[in-house]
Amino acid sequence: MSDNSKPLLIGIVAGEASGDLLGADLIRSIKAQYPHAEFIGLGGEQMQAEGFKTLDDMSLLSVMGLVEPLKRLPQLLTLRRRLISHFLESQPAVVVGIDAPDFNLALERKIKAQGIPTCHYVCPSVWAWRQGRVKGIRKSVDHVLSLLPFEVDFLKQHDIESTFVGHPLAEQLSFDMPVVESELSNQLKEFRLQGPLLCVMPGSRNSEVHALLDVFMETIAACLQRQPNMRFVIPAASEALYELLSQRLSEPDIHLIRQRILLTRGESQLCMQMADLVLLASGTATLEAALLGKPMVVAYRLAPLSYAIMSRMVKVDYVALPNLLTDKAYVQEFIQHDISAESLSSALLSYIEQPALAAEVKNAFRQLHDQLAQNASEKAAAVVLSLAGCKPEVNNNDF
Repeated sequence: MSDNSKPLLIGIVAGEASGDLLGADLIRSIKAQYPHAEFIGLGGEQMQAEGFKTLDDMSLLSVMGLVEPLKRLPQLLTLRRRLISHFLESQPAVVVGIDAPDFNLALERKIKAQGIPTCHYVCPSVWAWRQGRVKGIRKSVDHVLSLLPFEVDFLKQHDIESTFVGHPLAEQLSFDMPVVESELSNQLKEFRLQGPLLCVMPGSRNSEVHALLDVFMETIAACLQRQPNMRFVIPAASEALYELLSQRLSEPDIHLIRQRILLTRGESQLCMQMADLVLLASGTATLEAALLGKPMVVAYRLAPLSYAIMSRMVKVDYVALPNLLTDKAYVQEFIQHDISAESLSSALLSYIEQPALAAEVKNAFRQLHDQLAQNASEKAAAVVLSLAGCKPEVNNNDF
């Protein structure tokens, strides 16, 4: 039970941009009921804008694959020990780990063992691969907040309490949301007047961008060979990636197509919203594109050793979230050695050259949007506050 004599303190640990966004929405929903609540742990710019105090740089967790995190292992272990020590000293009413399961579950297990309630926001994809991790989830958390509807039944089979909260993005994004007037939106309008607009998103992690950027540039050139009027926008996920992309776009092999490409700092959702279709790395952004009703092509490439290991452990047929949720390949996926400028450009142009295909995809994405729009942040806040010993001011019949 929380102590009413002092502000409610909640610990949160988020990894990468998608977790930062979920954390910010959760903080806002909790503050709507407990305006003086305090939040501390690990988070990014979005969470900090809501008053969150971060103890270190969230980008430390933004590594992908199986082998790559090993290079940062000493740094990650030091960070985890520091967070655990801080939580045990400050005694928050509850600790919420957002995604980053390889980092957060071990942290949550230590915290839970000391009597502090724990909650994991975003169910680890144990239904897809490494299913043995489900035992670790049961030992580590009191409750899982699931974004995907089929996860609750899977967790129930393993005696893990969970709640399907829906996905916050489904409340934020929709097919018909108005375009916010800005200098960038005006630039994109001008681009669209000249031809179909493709939003190109090579990823939010350095490793993703390095793996996909060159073939994405080659794909742009291949698209222009068949559709000379096409235009392209590349939203950089961070300032560091903006510098990397800017340098790549200044190289000689890009000179002939550079004027067709607009590079932006952030604003990925606006860029997708105004685009006709999207080329992107596999990740949460695929769901954003689907909720905006955009036909897309997804590429997924890991370091060779990571891929060799993971390809033997994966238990699902798809990598793109919209395909997993609909159980159908509405998103065209290209993985590892299947990724080429020819394959990607042909898939992209199929949406332009076959309007019926694009219409079918958009209809499926509209149904998906309706399924995921569940007031996720409010439901998540209700569960977190309940674990903290607070009485949530929402109708429990909602979840």
